[in-house]
Amino acid sequence: MATITLTQESATSLNAIPAKYLPGLDPEWRKMWTEHGKDVSGAHLITIEQFQKCPGEYSFTYPTWTGPEVHKVHDIQVPVSDPEGFITCRVYTPSGAGPFPFHLNFHGGGWVLGGLASEAAWCRTICNESSIVVVDVEYRLAPKFPFPTALYDCWTAVQWVVKHAISLNVKPDSISIGGLSSGGQMTAVLAHFARDSSPPIDLKLQLMIVPATDMRYVPLEITNAKALTAETCRYPSAISLADLPWSPLARESWFLNYYIGTDPETRKTILSDWKMTPVLAPSFENLAPAHIVTAEFDVERDEGEYYGELLRVGGNRVTTKRYSGVPHAFAHYNHPQRGLSKSREFLRDSAELLERVHWGSGRAEQARKDLAPTATCRSAGGLQ
Repeated sequence: MATITLTQESATSLNAIPAKYLPGLDPEWRKMWTEHGKDVSGAHLITIEQFQKCPGEYSFTYPTWTGPEVHKVHDIQVPVSDPEGFITCRVYTPSGAGPFPFHLNFHGGGWVLGGLASEAAWCRTICNESSIVVVDVEYRLAPKFPFPTALYDCWTAVQWVVKHAISLNVKPDSISIGGLSSGGQMTAVLAHFARDSSPPIDLKLQLMIVPATDMRYVPLEITNAKALTAETCRYPSAISLADLPWSPLARESWFLNYYIGTDPETRKTILSDWKMTPVLAPSFENLAPAHIVTAEFDVERDEGEYYGELLRVGGNRVTTKRYSGVPHAFAHYNHPQRGLSKSREFLRDSAELLERVHWGSGRAEQARKDLAPTATCRSAGGLQ
């Protein structure tokens, strides 16, 4: 991949918020990005090797934190195959006797970035607030491990935890899965795997956070990132938000180029595979209850909501919530003092929802009336 070298002046210019977006932006996000994001160099403008040498220079992490203390944290090594090896899963356990319900988290990062630190604050908070075990999966990353290694690492982790439920002090009949962005994409696919496995794995919930469910529109070349039209892309958000400074369409292209390669025929084949593009799944019937989170200022917003419609048409129980005014990665900025109110709202929503689906409505006041739909929340029946 070509490398683009930026001066500090040009980086700042690229990070300026286009005037057309200013009226609708969440005031907290606008202030945070203006004050702390203007000097961040986009990872999609360099090679992965350059990023790995100095990730802090290319990551906007100012408001993030490590999360609260939890009763117990330990790592387990899960054997995986194709290629053979081991992945680390970090297990967060609440206080109490157990056995506990459990949730597996698949972190975001475009199948290229991220790890056990990415969503530690979310995992720790959910563990404490929902009284469930949270298993954070450190799947293997591209380009060393391209598609579909990450997907099958996560599926192996699900099966392994179910099989070893007794030793982990968890309930094999009270399991949920979820993830952010690329993790949301894998969550969508794994819900199909769980339904079709023998015997089926009965999921309490599939939680998809700003999921990438259809990336067929993403251009191979960054220079073509603004070439989308209604004829080439069915998702208005991908067209109208392509030049966002914090998560432009070019960033998605960068991730895909490492995950599925740059050969046009190979990309076409992989993107036609429903395991990469879950909107193409052969059947949407009898899937686990779903909750889909989207962000207003996110290229992937409309594909995530479209996937929710496919689930509804398939007869499944689905709720969706669009958080207004915020970017794709808003869920990460949940620092108690310096973060976004919308991120902390999402954290509360997640904890209440997971508590209710695993323990029952009484434990969380019916999850605050099932994430009470508002002008920014679209709901299609509560998850009972």
